Amino acid sequence: MKVYGYARVSTQEQAEEFDALNQQIARLETAGATQVLIDIESGRSDARKQFNRLLKLVEQNQVREIIITRVDRLGRSVMTIHKAMEIFVKHQVNLRVLDAPVDPNSPFGWFSINQMSGLAEFESRLLSQRVKQGNEYFRQQLKFCVPPFGYSKDENQRLTPNRDIHRKSGKTYFELAGEIVDLVLEMRSLKDVCDYIYTEYDVVFSVSGLRDWLNNLALQGHTAYFMKPKPGVNREPIINFHTHPALITPTTLEAIHRKLSANRKYRSSNNSSRGRYPLAGLIKCAHCRGSMYRNISRHRTRTEYMRCVNYSKPGQYSCENSKCVRLREIIAQTIAELCKNAPKLIEHLENQLQQQSLVTQVQNSKQLEKLSHELSVLQGLGSANPDIIHAIAKIESTINQLSTPLPVIDRDGLENAKRKIAIASQPTFWQSLDDEELQCFLAEFVEAVEVDSQGAIAVVWKLYYFGF
Repeated sequence: MKVYGYARVSTQEQAEEFDALNQQIARLETAGATQVLIDIESGRSDARKQFNRLLKLVEQNQVREIIITRVDRLGRSVMTIHKAMEIFVKHQVNLRVLDAPVDPNSPFGWFSINQMSGLAEFESRLLSQRVKQGNEYFRQQLKFCVPPFGYSKDENQRLTPNRDIHRKSGKTYFELAGEIVDLVLEMRSLKDVCDYIYTEYDVVFSVSGLRDWLNNLALQGHTAYFMKPKPGVNREPIINFHTHPALITPTTLEAIHRKLSANRKYRSSNNSSRGRYPLAGLIKCAHCRGSMYRNISRHRTRTEYMRCVNYSKPGQYSCENSKCVRLREIIAQTIAELCKNAPKLIEHLENQLQQQSLVTQVQNSKQLEKLSHELSVLQGLGSANPDIIHAIAKIESTINQLSTPLPVIDRDGLENAKRKIAIASQPTFWQSLDDEELQCFLAEFVEAVEVDSQGAIAVVWKLYYFGF
Protein backbone atom coordinates (compact mmCIF):
# COMPACT_ATOMS: atom_id res chain seq x y z
CA MET A 1 0.00 0.00 0.00
CA LYS A 2 1.23 3.47 -0.93
CA VAL A 3 1.33 6.88 0.69
CA TYR A 4 -0.60 9.24 -1.60
CA GLY A 5 -0.57 13.00 -1.69
CA TYR A 6 -3.46 15.06 -3.03
CA ALA A 7 -2.99 18.59 -4.41
CA ARG A 8 -5.64 20.89 -5.85
CA VAL A 9 -5.95 24.41 -7.21
CA SER A 10 -9.09 25.96 -8.64
CA THR A 11 -7.73 27.49 -11.84
CA GLN A 12 -4.94 27.03 -14.38
CA GLU A 13 -3.81 30.57 -13.56
CA GLN A 14 -3.07 29.55 -9.97
CA ALA A 15 -1.13 26.55 -11.23
CA GLU A 16 1.01 28.47 -13.73
CA GLU A 17 1.35 32.11 -12.69
CA PHE A 18 1.31 31.75 -8.91
CA ASP A 19 3.06 28.36 -8.82
CA ALA A 20 0.63 27.25 -6.11
CA LEU A 21 0.35 23.74 -7.46
CA ASN A 22 4.11 23.12 -7.60
CA GLN A 23 4.44 24.39 -4.05
CA GLN A 24 1.85 21.89 -2.84
CA ILE A 25 3.47 19.02 -4.74
CA ALA A 26 6.93 19.84 -3.34
CA ARG A 27 5.61 19.91 0.24
CA LEU A 28 3.72 16.64 -0.19
CA GLU A 29 6.74 14.83 -1.65
CA THR A 30 8.97 16.17 1.13
CA ALA A 31 6.42 14.88 3.67
CA GLY A 32 6.76 11.36 2.23
CA ALA A 33 4.13 11.01 -0.51
CA THR A 34 5.22 8.38 -3.03
CA GLN A 35 2.60 9.53 -5.57
CA VAL A 36 0.74 12.84 -5.83
CA LEU A 37 -2.69 13.07 -7.48
CA ILE A 38 -3.55 16.49 -8.92
CA ASP A 39 -6.78 18.29 -9.80
CA ILE A 40 -7.16 21.75 -11.33
CA GLU A 41 -10.81 22.32 -10.54
CA SER A 42 -13.09 23.99 -8.04
CA GLY A 43 -13.34 22.33 -4.65
CA ARG A 44 -17.13 22.65 -4.88
CA SER A 45 -17.17 20.09 -7.69
CA ASP A 46 -17.73 16.41 -6.88
CA ALA A 47 -16.67 15.40 -10.41
CA ARG A 48 -12.92 15.87 -9.82
CA LYS A 49 -11.25 13.00 -11.65
CA GLN A 50 -8.18 12.46 -9.46
CA PHE A 51 -10.10 13.03 -6.22
CA ASN A 52 -12.59 10.33 -7.16
CA ARG A 53 -9.70 8.09 -8.22
CA LEU A 54 -8.17 8.57 -4.76
CA LEU A 55 -11.43 7.55 -3.07
CA LYS A 56 -11.61 4.48 -5.29
CA LEU A 57 -8.04 3.50 -4.39
CA VAL A 58 -8.93 3.84 -0.71
CA GLU A 59 -11.97 1.60 -1.16
CA GLN A 60 -9.72 -0.96 -2.89
CA ASN A 61 -7.38 -0.86 0.18
CA GLN A 62 -4.41 0.33 -1.88
CA VAL A 63 -3.73 3.40 0.29
CA ARG A 64 -2.00 3.44 3.68
CA GLU A 65 -1.85 7.21 4.22
CA ILE A 66 -3.06 10.39 2.51
CA ILE A 67 -1.19 13.67 2.85
CA ILE A 68 -2.70 17.10 2.08
CA THR A 69 -1.50 20.61 2.85
CA ARG A 70 -4.86 21.90 4.12
CA VAL A 71 -8.31 20.39 4.68
CA ASP A 72 -9.86 22.65 2.02
CA ARG A 73 -7.72 20.91 -0.62
CA LEU A 74 -10.08 17.94 -0.25
CA GLY A 75 -13.00 20.20 -1.12
CA ARG A 76 -15.01 23.29 -0.33
CA SER A 77 -18.14 21.42 0.74
CA VAL A 78 -18.88 20.08 4.21
CA MET A 79 -20.72 17.09 2.74
CA THR A 80 -17.86 16.20 0.35
CA ILE A 81 -15.20 16.34 3.07
CA HIS A 82 -17.42 14.47 5.53
CA LYS A 83 -18.06 11.62 3.06
CA ALA A 84 -14.35 11.42 2.25
CA MET A 85 -13.49 11.23 5.96
CA GLU A 86 -16.01 8.42 6.46
CA ILE A 87 -14.33 6.42 3.67
CA PHE A 88 -10.86 7.07 5.14
CA VAL A 89 -11.90 5.96 8.63
CA LYS A 90 -13.80 2.92 7.35
CA HIS A 91 -10.73 1.64 5.49
CA GLN A 92 -8.28 2.64 8.24
CA VAL A 93 -6.43 5.19 6.10
CA ASN A 94 -4.45 7.78 8.02
CA LEU A 95 -5.01 11.39 6.93
CA ARG A 96 -2.13 13.80 7.51
CA VAL A 97 -2.83 17.55 7.21
CA LEU A 98 0.47 19.44 7.07
CA ASP A 99 -0.88 22.85 8.13
CA ALA A 100 -3.17 21.50 10.88
CA PRO A 101 -2.03 18.15 12.34
CA VAL A 102 -5.11 16.34 13.64
CA ASP A 103 -6.12 12.74 14.18
CA PRO A 104 -9.44 12.14 12.35
CA ASN A 105 -9.97 8.94 14.33
CA SER A 106 -10.20 10.84 17.64
CA PRO A 107 -13.33 12.78 18.68
CA PHE A 108 -11.33 16.03 18.94
CA GLY A 109 -9.76 15.47 15.53
CA TRP A 110 -13.15 14.71 13.98
CA PHE A 111 -14.56 17.91 15.50
CA SER A 112 -11.58 19.98 14.28
CA ILE A 113 -11.81 18.69 10.71
CA ASN A 114 -15.55 19.38 10.56
CA GLN A 115 -14.92 22.91 11.82
CA MET A 116 -12.26 23.46 9.16
CA SER A 117 -14.47 22.02 6.41
CA GLY A 118 -17.33 24.31 7.50
CA LEU A 119 -14.97 27.30 7.36
CA ALA A 120 -13.77 26.22 3.88
CA GLU A 121 -17.34 26.10 2.58
CA PHE A 122 -18.13 29.42 4.27
CA GLU A 123 -15.17 31.08 2.51
CA SER A 124 -16.23 29.56 -0.80
CA ARG A 125 -19.81 30.78 -0.46
CA LEU A 126 -18.63 34.23 0.58
CA LEU A 127 -16.31 34.46 -2.42
CA SER A 128 -19.08 33.25 -4.71
CA GLN A 129 -21.40 35.97 -3.41
CA ARG A 130 -18.78 38.68 -3.95
CA VAL A 131 -18.09 37.45 -7.49
CA LYS A 132 -21.82 37.39 -8.23
CA GLN A 133 -22.24 40.97 -7.04
CA GLY A 134 -19.18 42.08 -9.02
CA ASN A 135 -20.48 40.43 -12.20
CA GLU A 136 -23.87 42.04 -11.73
CA TYR A 137 -22.25 45.50 -11.50
CA PHE A 138 -20.08 44.61 -14.53
CA ARG A 139 -23.21 43.88 -16.61
CA GLN A 140 -25.02 47.00 -15.42
CA GLN A 141 -22.12 49.07 -16.76
CA LEU A 142 -22.40 47.28 -20.17
CA LYS A 143 -18.81 46.11 -19.92
CA PHE A 144 -17.45 43.32 -22.08
CA CYS A 145 -14.95 40.56 -21.25
CA VAL A 146 -13.34 39.44 -24.52
CA PRO A 147 -14.18 41.57 -27.56
CA PRO A 148 -14.82 39.69 -30.82
CA PHE A 149 -12.52 40.15 -33.82
CA GLY A 150 -12.92 43.68 -35.20
CA TYR A 151 -13.69 45.26 -31.83
CA SER A 152 -11.72 46.45 -28.83
CA LYS A 153 -12.61 47.95 -25.44
CA ASP A 154 -12.57 51.63 -24.51
CA GLU A 155 -11.51 53.11 -21.18
CA ASN A 156 -14.86 52.07 -19.66
CA GLN A 157 -14.43 48.44 -20.81
CA ARG A 158 -17.25 48.84 -23.37
CA LEU A 159 -17.09 47.67 -26.97
CA THR A 160 -15.86 50.01 -29.66
CA PRO A 161 -14.59 49.44 -33.25
CA ASN A 162 -10.92 48.47 -33.30
CA ARG A 163 -9.15 51.22 -35.25
CA ASP A 164 -5.68 49.71 -34.88
CA ILE A 165 -3.97 48.95 -38.19
CA HIS A 166 -3.59 45.32 -39.21
CA ARG A 167 0.05 45.01 -40.25
CA LYS A 168 -0.28 42.74 -43.30
CA SER A 169 -3.43 44.22 -44.87
CA GLY A 170 -2.86 47.87 -43.96
CA LYS A 171 -6.54 48.14 -42.93
CA THR A 172 -8.04 48.67 -39.52
CA TYR A 173 -9.24 45.53 -37.75
CA PHE A 174 -12.82 46.82 -38.00
CA GLU A 175 -12.49 47.24 -41.78
CA LEU A 176 -10.89 43.79 -42.09
CA ALA A 177 -13.76 42.27 -40.10
CA GLY A 178 -16.21 43.87 -42.56
CA GLU A 179 -14.27 42.35 -45.45
CA ILE A 180 -14.51 38.89 -43.86
CA VAL A 181 -18.30 39.30 -43.67
CA ASP A 182 -18.35 40.15 -47.39
CA LEU A 183 -16.21 37.08 -48.17
CA VAL A 184 -18.70 34.86 -46.34
CA LEU A 185 -21.42 36.06 -48.71
CA GLU A 186 -19.22 35.75 -51.80
CA MET A 187 -17.32 32.49 -51.32
CA ARG A 188 -18.69 28.96 -51.52
CA SER A 189 -18.13 27.79 -47.94
CA LEU A 190 -16.86 28.92 -44.55
CA LYS A 191 -13.82 26.66 -44.95
CA ASP A 192 -12.86 28.53 -48.12
CA VAL A 193 -13.14 31.80 -46.21
CA CYS A 194 -10.94 30.46 -43.38
CA ASP A 195 -8.28 29.29 -45.83
CA TYR A 196 -8.34 32.58 -47.75
CA ILE A 197 -8.03 34.94 -44.78
CA TYR A 198 -5.22 32.82 -43.31
CA THR A 199 -3.28 32.86 -46.59
CA GLU A 200 -3.85 36.55 -47.31
CA TYR A 201 -3.92 38.12 -43.83
CA ASP A 202 -2.60 35.53 -41.31
CA VAL A 203 -5.96 35.68 -39.56
CA VAL A 204 -6.84 32.32 -37.97
CA PHE A 205 -10.45 31.16 -37.78
CA SER A 206 -11.80 27.63 -37.56
CA VAL A 207 -15.05 26.90 -39.39
CA SER A 208 -17.03 26.61 -36.15
CA GLY A 209 -15.27 29.68 -34.75
CA LEU A 210 -16.18 31.74 -37.82
CA ARG A 211 -19.79 30.58 -37.59
CA ASP A 212 -19.97 31.57 -33.91
CA TRP A 213 -18.36 34.93 -34.70
CA LEU A 214 -20.97 35.69 -37.37
CA ASN A 215 -23.77 34.88 -34.91
CA ASN A 216 -22.31 37.01 -32.14
CA LEU A 217 -24.80 39.77 -31.23
CA ALA A 218 -21.86 42.12 -30.62
CA LEU A 219 -21.38 42.35 -34.41
CA GLN A 220 -24.97 43.64 -34.65
CA GLY A 221 -24.25 46.43 -32.15
CA HIS A 222 -25.73 44.72 -29.07
CA THR A 223 -24.13 43.83 -25.73
CA ALA A 224 -25.51 40.49 -24.56
CA TYR A 225 -24.95 38.16 -21.62
CA PHE A 226 -25.91 34.52 -20.90
CA MET A 227 -26.43 33.69 -24.56
CA LYS A 228 -24.96 30.18 -24.25
CA PRO A 229 -27.01 27.92 -21.98
CA LYS A 230 -25.21 25.88 -19.34
CA PRO A 231 -26.34 22.47 -18.07
CA GLY A 232 -28.42 22.84 -14.92
CA VAL A 233 -28.50 26.66 -15.14
CA ASN A 234 -31.81 28.20 -16.14
CA ARG A 235 -31.21 31.90 -16.75
CA GLU A 236 -32.73 34.14 -19.39
CA PRO A 237 -30.35 35.97 -21.76
CA ILE A 238 -29.77 39.68 -21.15
CA ILE A 239 -29.58 41.78 -24.33
CA ASN A 240 -28.79 45.51 -24.35
CA PHE A 241 -29.60 46.83 -27.83
CA HIS A 242 -27.58 49.34 -29.87
CA THR A 243 -24.78 49.95 -27.38
CA HIS A 244 -21.99 50.43 -29.98
CA PRO A 245 -21.48 50.72 -33.78
CA ALA A 246 -22.66 47.62 -35.66
CA LEU A 247 -20.57 45.66 -38.14
CA ILE A 248 -23.50 43.67 -39.58
CA THR A 249 -26.78 45.28 -40.64
CA PRO A 250 -30.12 43.42 -40.42
CA THR A 251 -30.13 42.97 -44.23
CA THR A 252 -26.61 41.49 -44.18
CA LEU A 253 -27.53 39.25 -41.23
CA GLU A 254 -30.50 37.84 -43.12
CA ALA A 255 -28.29 37.14 -46.16
CA ILE A 256 -25.72 35.37 -43.94
CA HIS A 257 -28.42 33.19 -42.38
CA ARG A 258 -29.70 32.22 -45.84
CA LYS A 259 -26.16 31.30 -46.89
CA LEU A 260 -25.46 29.22 -43.77
CA SER A 261 -28.84 27.52 -44.05
CA ALA A 262 -28.19 26.61 -47.70
CA ASN A 263 -24.76 25.19 -46.82
CA ARG A 264 -26.23 23.16 -43.97
CA LYS A 265 -28.99 21.78 -46.17
CA TYR A 266 -26.46 20.81 -48.81
CA ARG A 267 -24.15 19.02 -46.38
CA SER A 268 -26.66 17.36 -44.02
CA SER A 269 -29.04 14.47 -44.34
CA ASN A 270 -32.29 13.58 -42.65
CA ASN A 271 -30.85 10.13 -42.04
CA SER A 272 -27.61 11.29 -40.45
CA SER A 273 -25.58 8.48 -38.92
CA ARG A 274 -23.14 10.65 -37.03
CA GLY A 275 -21.90 8.74 -34.01
CA ARG A 276 -23.70 5.55 -35.06
CA TYR A 277 -20.70 3.44 -35.99
CA PRO A 278 -18.24 1.17 -34.12
CA LEU A 279 -15.58 3.04 -32.09
CA ALA A 280 -17.45 6.34 -32.53
CA GLY A 281 -15.76 8.99 -30.36
CA LEU A 282 -12.93 6.61 -29.39
CA ILE A 283 -10.59 7.05 -32.38
CA LYS A 284 -7.90 9.67 -31.66
CA CYS A 285 -4.95 11.12 -33.55
CA ALA A 286 -1.64 9.82 -32.18
CA HIS A 287 0.13 13.13 -33.02
CA CYS A 288 -2.13 15.90 -31.68
CA ARG A 289 -4.45 13.77 -29.46
CA GLY A 290 -7.39 15.30 -31.29
CA SER A 291 -10.46 13.39 -32.42
CA MET A 292 -10.80 11.82 -35.83
CA TYR A 293 -13.92 12.29 -37.91
CA ARG A 294 -15.58 9.90 -40.30
CA ASN A 295 -15.77 10.70 -44.00
CA ILE A 296 -17.73 8.55 -46.46
CA SER A 297 -16.53 8.38 -50.06
CA ARG A 298 -18.94 9.32 -52.84
CA HIS A 299 -18.05 6.19 -54.75
CA ARG A 300 -20.73 3.53 -54.93
CA THR A 301 -18.73 1.45 -52.42
CA ARG A 302 -19.39 4.14 -49.75
CA THR A 303 -16.06 3.41 -48.06
CA GLU A 304 -15.70 4.96 -44.58
CA TYR A 305 -12.46 6.76 -43.74
CA MET A 306 -11.19 8.34 -40.51
CA ARG A 307 -9.14 11.53 -40.55
CA CYS A 308 -7.78 13.92 -37.91
CA VAL A 309 -10.03 16.95 -37.37
CA ASN A 310 -6.98 19.22 -37.13
CA TYR A 311 -5.26 18.26 -40.39
CA SER A 312 -6.77 21.17 -42.34
CA LYS A 313 -6.58 23.81 -39.62
CA PRO A 314 -4.25 26.71 -40.43
CA GLY A 315 -1.08 27.78 -38.68
CA GLN A 316 -0.10 26.46 -35.26
CA TYR A 317 -3.34 24.52 -34.92
CA SER A 318 -2.60 22.31 -37.91
CA CYS A 319 -1.77 18.62 -37.42
CA GLU A 320 0.72 16.75 -39.60
CA ASN A 321 -1.45 13.64 -39.64
CA SER A 322 -3.26 13.87 -43.00
CA LYS A 323 -3.60 10.11 -43.35
CA CYS A 324 -7.00 8.71 -44.29
CA VAL A 325 -7.46 5.29 -42.68
CA ARG A 326 -10.32 2.98 -43.45
CA LEU A 327 -12.66 2.59 -40.50
CA ARG A 328 -13.08 -1.15 -41.10
CA GLU A 329 -9.29 -1.62 -40.93
CA ILE A 330 -9.16 0.19 -37.57
CA ILE A 331 -11.99 -1.97 -36.22
CA ALA A 332 -10.36 -5.16 -37.49
CA GLN A 333 -6.98 -4.26 -35.93
CA THR A 334 -8.65 -3.35 -32.63
CA ILE A 335 -10.44 -6.71 -32.47
CA ALA A 336 -7.19 -8.49 -33.39
CA GLU A 337 -5.37 -6.67 -30.55
CA LEU A 338 -8.09 -7.69 -28.09
CA CYS A 339 -7.86 -11.33 -29.17
CA LYS A 340 -4.06 -11.20 -28.94
CA ASN A 341 -3.93 -9.54 -25.50
CA ALA A 342 -6.82 -11.44 -23.91
CA PRO A 343 -4.51 -13.91 -22.00
CA LYS A 344 -2.51 -10.99 -20.56
CA LEU A 345 -5.68 -9.18 -19.47
CA ILE A 346 -7.02 -12.30 -17.77
CA GLU A 347 -3.64 -12.82 -16.05
CA HIS A 348 -3.81 -9.25 -14.70
CA LEU A 349 -7.26 -9.94 -13.28
CA GLU A 350 -6.06 -13.09 -11.54
CA ASN A 351 -3.07 -11.24 -10.08
CA GLN A 352 -5.41 -8.53 -8.86
CA LEU A 353 -7.54 -11.10 -7.04
CA GLN A 354 -4.48 -12.60 -5.37
CA GLN A 355 -3.10 -9.20 -4.33
CA GLN A 356 -6.41 -8.10 -2.83
CA SER A 357 -6.72 -11.36 -0.88
CA LEU A 358 -3.19 -10.86 0.45
CA VAL A 359 -4.01 -7.29 1.48
CA THR A 360 -7.09 -8.55 3.34
CA GLN A 361 -5.08 -11.24 5.16
CA VAL A 362 -2.40 -8.72 6.20
CA GLN A 363 -5.01 -6.29 7.52
CA ASN A 364 -6.85 -9.04 9.37
CA SER A 365 -3.61 -10.31 10.91
CA LYS A 366 -2.88 -6.85 12.37
CA GLN A 367 -6.35 -6.60 13.85
CA LEU A 368 -6.17 -10.17 15.16
CA GLU A 369 -2.88 -9.46 16.89
CA LYS A 370 -4.34 -6.37 18.57
CA LEU A 371 -7.55 -8.12 19.62
CA SER A 372 -5.69 -11.17 20.89
CA HIS A 373 -3.58 -8.94 23.13
CA GLU A 374 -6.71 -7.20 24.49
CA LEU A 375 -8.38 -10.58 25.06
CA SER A 376 -5.40 -11.93 27.03
CA VAL A 377 -5.38 -8.81 29.23
CA LEU A 378 -9.11 -9.13 30.04
CA GLN A 379 -8.88 -12.86 30.66
CA GLY A 380 -5.90 -12.30 32.95
CA LEU A 381 -8.07 -10.17 35.21
CA GLY A 382 -10.14 -13.23 36.18
CA SER A 383 -13.01 -10.85 36.94
CA ALA A 384 -16.64 -11.91 37.45
CA ASN A 385 -17.88 -8.49 36.35
CA PRO A 386 -20.67 -9.02 33.75
CA ASP A 387 -19.40 -6.13 31.59
CA ILE A 388 -15.92 -7.63 31.37
CA ILE A 389 -17.34 -11.07 30.60
CA HIS A 390 -19.50 -9.53 27.86
CA ALA A 391 -16.45 -7.70 26.44
CA ILE A 392 -14.45 -10.97 26.37
CA ALA A 393 -17.27 -12.73 24.50
CA LYS A 394 -17.54 -9.88 21.99
CA ILE A 395 -13.78 -9.87 21.29
CA GLU A 396 -13.79 -13.63 20.83
CA SER A 397 -16.65 -13.33 18.34
CA THR A 398 -14.77 -10.63 16.41
CA ILE A 399 -11.62 -12.78 16.32
CA ASN A 400 -13.63 -15.67 14.89
CA GLN A 401 -15.05 -13.43 12.17
CA LEU A 402 -11.65 -12.04 11.21
CA SER A 403 -10.08 -15.47 11.09
CA THR A 404 -11.82 -16.03 7.75
CA PRO A 405 -10.57 -13.41 5.23
CA LEU A 406 -13.37 -11.43 3.66
CA PRO A 407 -13.12 -10.25 0.03
CA VAL A 408 -12.58 -6.53 -0.34
CA ILE A 409 -13.37 -6.44 -4.04
CA ASP A 410 -16.19 -7.64 -6.21
CA ARG A 411 -14.90 -11.10 -7.09
CA ASP A 412 -18.07 -11.91 -9.02
CA GLY A 413 -17.57 -8.77 -11.10
CA LEU A 414 -13.96 -9.63 -11.91
CA GLU A 415 -14.85 -13.23 -12.70
CA ASN A 416 -17.57 -11.93 -15.01
CA ALA A 417 -14.99 -9.63 -16.66
CA LYS A 418 -12.70 -12.64 -17.21
CA ARG A 419 -15.54 -14.52 -18.90
CA LYS A 420 -16.28 -11.55 -21.16
CA ILE A 421 -12.63 -11.26 -22.17
CA ALA A 422 -12.46 -15.00 -22.86
CA ILE A 423 -15.52 -14.75 -25.13
CA ALA A 424 -14.21 -11.60 -26.82
CA SER A 425 -10.92 -13.35 -27.62
CA GLN A 426 -12.75 -15.55 -30.15
CA PRO A 427 -12.79 -13.99 -33.66
CA THR A 428 -16.02 -15.83 -34.49
CA PHE A 429 -17.78 -13.91 -31.71
CA TRP A 430 -17.12 -10.56 -33.42
CA GLN A 431 -18.13 -11.86 -36.84
CA SER A 432 -21.63 -12.53 -35.53
CA LEU A 433 -22.28 -8.90 -34.48
CA ASP A 434 -23.86 -6.09 -36.47
CA ASP A 435 -22.53 -2.51 -36.32
CA GLU A 436 -24.77 -1.45 -33.42
CA GLU A 437 -23.68 -4.45 -31.33
CA LEU A 438 -20.04 -3.88 -32.32
CA GLN A 439 -20.23 -0.30 -31.09
CA CYS A 440 -21.68 -1.41 -27.76
CA PHE A 441 -19.17 -4.22 -27.11
CA LEU A 442 -16.06 -2.34 -28.24
CA ALA A 443 -16.95 0.63 -26.03
CA GLU A 444 -16.98 -1.76 -23.06
CA PHE A 445 -13.34 -2.77 -23.56
CA VAL A 446 -11.67 0.18 -25.31
CA GLU A 447 -10.77 3.56 -23.80
CA ALA A 448 -9.27 4.96 -27.03
CA VAL A 449 -7.69 3.89 -30.33
CA GLU A 450 -4.76 6.09 -31.42
CA VAL A 451 -3.95 6.24 -35.15
CA ASP A 452 -0.68 7.70 -36.46
CA SER A 453 0.27 9.12 -39.87
CA GLN A 454 1.29 5.66 -41.10
CA GLY A 455 -2.09 4.16 -40.30
CA ALA A 456 -0.74 2.12 -37.37
CA ILE A 457 -3.01 1.89 -34.33
CA ALA A 458 -2.40 1.63 -30.58
CA VAL A 459 -5.28 0.50 -28.39
CA VAL A 460 -5.71 1.98 -24.90
CA TRP A 461 -7.73 -0.45 -22.79
CA LYS A 462 -10.13 0.53 -20.04
CA LEU A 463 -7.66 -0.35 -17.30
CA TYR A 464 -10.08 0.53 -14.49
CA TYR A 465 -12.54 -1.95 -15.97
CA PHE A 466 -9.98 -4.74 -15.86
CA GLY A 467 -8.97 -3.86 -12.33
CA PHE A 468 -5.33 -2.78 -12.85
